[in-house]
Amino acid sequence: MRNRIIVTTTRPCPLTGARQARVVTEVDRHGAPLRNVCWIDSGFIGVDPIPIEDVSAFYKNEYRQQYKGSFTPQNRHVLRAARCALDRFERIKTHLPHGSSSLRTLDAGASSGEFVYLMKKLGHEAEGIEPHVGYATHASSSLGLNVTNCTFSEFPPKPDAFELVTLFHVLEHLEFPVPDLIRLRNMLGNRGIFVIEVPNILYRGMKFSHKWHKGHLNGFTAASLKLTAAMAGLEAIECGEIGDGGNLFGVFRIAAPLSLEEVREQLVGQADRAMAAIQLNSDADYYSRWDTWAKIPRKLSTQVEERRMAPRHLNAAAILNSVYKSVA
Repeated sequence: MRNRIIVTTTRPCPLTGARQARVVTEVDRHGAPLRNVCWIDSGFIGVDPIPIEDVSAFYKNEYRQQYKGSFTPQNRHVLRAARCALDRFERIKTHLPHGSSSLRTLDAGASSGEFVYLMKKLGHEAEGIEPHVGYATHASSSLGLNVTNCTFSEFPPKPDAFELVTLFHVLEHLEFPVPDLIRLRNMLGNRGIFVIEVPNILYRGMKFSHKWHKGHLNGFTAASLKLTAAMAGLEAIECGEIGDGGNLFGVFRIAAPLSLEEVREQLVGQADRAMAAIQLNSDADYYSRWDTWAKIPRKLSTQVEERRMAPRHLNAAAILNSVYKSVA
């Protein structure tokens, strides 16, 4: 039985500021100490305490090496990211403002620039923010993109500057998700669209012990993602699981921010529901699922295909142009 003791957290709940929480796990995916909790009054799941002395420095200098094993992206990572970028564009294109052939786009957390490159190739005015030095330099130098190497708090405010702001697998890394969303939301025009994709912390197709990483400071459910956005003045047009349920995808528009009191009303019962769902994510359940075993040959096949399609002698631009040729 996993530890479910109640603790007083050092980090306040990102939604309510409360400090009473139940322990979800005390180790990371590698077995190293890392406590994740579920705050009792909100059901929000996150790391406590933050295990990184300087979060900004970690993401600027260390994160990509720990997560991807390299300071700049390998070709197979570029290929995979390009395909993801194309899938994401197909998912959001019906929500984009009509009558504009050139959208002003900001990809916040642009990684190595694949989505920014795609939007430029489609004729849009696209730029990005990327805190990691190596990946931002790759995007700007190797791909010629306007990707600023800084954190969100360092990025100069640009009120109403964009018609599309995207945040792909970034929100789970932010120590202060609501203030960072507010800062980005203020750069969105009144009729603009804000898109967020994050891992689904309740996904039962991932082994429980593999979910926890010191860079993933927040673990989102569909409910907590909607309410985090709502507190920042972003109303969900759609928000929920995509694909096999491993990720959550939300499309939002500007609205009046929900007050703490309004949020608390919607949070009633969320902690019990989140903990009940986590309890179902047992090793026995994981190994009994057919998709656990079906994905093994798929992963191996994908890895072989990626290495074949993205050999080392190709540059990143050639890989991106090949993937995006059908939409250019």
